[in-house]
Amino acid sequence: MRDPHSALGEELLRAGISPARVARYTAELDEHLADLTDELAATGLSPTEARAAALSRLGDHKTLAVSMLSQPGLRSLPSRVPALTWLMLPLLAQLGVIALLAVLLVAAGRHGLAPMGPAIVGPLLLLAPLVIAWSIAASALRRRAGVGWPLAGMLATLVAATALDLAIGPDAVAVSLGGPAPDVLALYALATIAPFLLLHRHLRVR
Repeated sequence: MRDPHSALGEELLRAGISPARVARYTAELDEHLADLTDELAATGLSPTEARAAALSRLGDHKTLAVSMLSQPGLRSLPSRVPALTWLMLPLLAQLGVIALLAVLLVAAGRHGLAPMGPAIVGPLLLLAPLVIAWSIAASALRRRAGVGWPLAGMLATLVAATALDLAIGPDAVAVSLGGPAPDVLALYALATIAPFLLLHRHLRVR
């Protein structure tokens, strides 16, 4: 049986209501719908007639959305401050990963483990931007967010990952800023941004 409140959920998500609030609200409506259907069926209506009458009493999804959309405080943080959520926080996360790995490399060198450091840190440096970019994508898709800010955050994270470099010395690690490596950036974009755009388009036109 088709979910009668799927269109309502999509509208609320795209309006900036958090997925948790949307799930809770639609679950309450589903429960209310079931109770109404049982109540009307007890009056002698067939199950189909009782369900149709219950849906009519609840109202269409546009009417049901008003109680949520009329309260600006219910909008999620990403919809209220998208630049912070989708751009600044991922960049800070990427910089934090680099700082943490630099500290670990220095600590490894001071404890006689310097030869092992690059072998461990190298893969982590490659994987960290992918994880951050896909975290942005997954959150944006789940929230039915617009494409602009999440895409900016993903691109900024990937550019930062390819532009920042760790120079590993015997007793210290230097972080330098150079030009983004086009080949690595292209591979990152192919693995993250391209599928994100395809999935985003699918969800928006569904």
